[in-house]
Amino acid sequence: MHEQTAELIAFPIDRRMALVKRAAGELSALSGEAANGYWRATARRLLQELTEQGRDMDAARREVLRFFEAVQAEFRKELAQRRSSASA
Repeated sequence: MHEQTAELIAFPIDRRMALVKRAAGELSALSGEAANGYWRATARRLLQELTEQGRDMDAARREVLRFFEAVQAEFRKELAQRRSSASA
């Protein structure tokens, strides 16, 4: 009998747009230590999720960094849209 194996690759968290938009929305409503606390808790939760899925810690950290960059890009996009709407 021949046993086949396959590697399961999870969808990257920086492409999970609902999660990215939710984090950007939460961060836009917070400032200072509250924003830092939200981000630290989110990063910790995502790192745990990724390592439980089998990623090594370095790969998980890189993916969380990409997620943070996606959140920042979404935050800037939303801010630009609000500014555009306010000046129209």
